Formats: sequence, C-alpha cells, structure tokens
Amino acid sequence: MNKQYVYLPIVVLVTTLVACTPPEKDIPGLTAGIDAAVAGHYGQSIYHEELAEDNVEKANNVLKHWKKDQYWNIDERKKAMEAAQAASDHRKASEKELCQWLTSVHGHNHHQGETAQQTAAYFKTGSAVPYKTNDANIETLGKYLESHPDAIADVMAYTDTVGSSSSNQNLSERRGATISQMLVAKGAKPEQLRITALGKAEGPDNTPDQRHRTVAISTVHPNYIDCPDLK
Repeated sequence: MNKQYVYLPIVVLVTTLVACTPPEKDIPGLTAGIDAAVAGHYGQSIYHEELAEDNVEKANNVLKHWKKDQYWNIDERKKAMEAAQAASDHRKASEKELCQWLTSVHGHNHHQGETAQQTAAYFKTGSAVPYKTNDANIETLGKYLESHPDAIADVMAYTDTVGSSSSNQNLSERRGATISQMLVAKGAKPEQLRITALGKAEGPDNTPDQRHRTVAISTVHPNYIDCPDLK
C-alpha cells in the first residue's frame, strides 16, 4: 500500500512538467511570415502608413496635454516633435510606395513615347485643297486624340520646288491648316495639333514632284507618369 503513495506524486509531477513545456520556437519561419506581410510596394505602403498612424497618436497625446495646460518638460516636447516629423516622413514614404504599386498594376496603360507617321493628303501644284485624302486615317486619328487628351499630333506640310520660297512657305502653312481642320472636325482639340510648315523642298527649282506635295501626320504619345507631383 505504501508503494502506491510513493509513485503517485511523481507521476503527477512528470505530467505537469510535460504540460508546461513551451512549444518549439520557429524564428526563421515567423520572420519570413512577417517579411512577406510587408513585402512589395503595397506591403511597404501599409507598413509606413501604420508607422505614421502610431507616431501621429504619440504627437496627439502630447498635444492634448499641452491644450489642457498639463505639466510637460523638454523631453516630452522633443519626443512629440520627433513623432510628428516621423509621422510625416512615413506618410510620404507610404504614398511613394502606393504610387509605385499603382504603376506596376496598370503600367500596360502607359504610353511608351511611340510615334507613327503617315501621309494624310496629296495636293496639286500650288493648291492648298487636297485632291486625295486618307479619310479613314484622319477620322481614326481625330477620334484617338479626342479619347486621349494627353496625346498630340505633328502635322507636317510640304511643297515641291515650283514657285518662290516665300509662296511655298505660305502654301505649306495653308496645307497644314487644312488637314488640322479635318482632324478637329473628327474630335481632336486644336491645342493637340502642332503644325509644321516645311515650305519649299530641296532640289532643282520649278520641278513638280508629287512626293513633296503632301501633309504627313506623326502622332506622339508622351510617357505617362504616375503621381507627377509626388517627389
């Protein structure tokens, strides 16, 4: 009977010790999980935002004390000002990270500085009225400019060498204006069009040449930048 009373406390003690044994630590695994939570531009944006909120709360607590005219010292003032500055810095960092995340998400919508040139109209010697126009391209480009207000188009007008330099300069200006008006009629805004009157072509004087009696259009798509005001 005495042996039973001797072993029972030992069994209870062993069971208690086993139950109190802490679980195995996994520092690398936990660290990896935390790092994954704040990884990437979006994760960093949230991370900095949380730090900004924490610092704002610290600064606000001191501000409440001051407004109630409660006791404060130099150390408290220093900590409050540092917290306010840290909050501002983390907020800016959060905005920058969020901007970069937005860029990565819809970067395929950004323009890539492309240009595409095509002849829009042909003219007879001395005339600013086209005898042949590429109506489909003019309509397509006009509608494109209407739906993409950040895009612009260069309208380049040429002449052959028949006539004087001054008359051909004036003629190329009128040819460029004619095609620009057609583009505006199809939806483009005047401020999206840059007319370049190139005037008299190079080569022998008084030489008719259809290759130079044209107006060409070159579309320009400026590179799009997310958050242009965010430094």
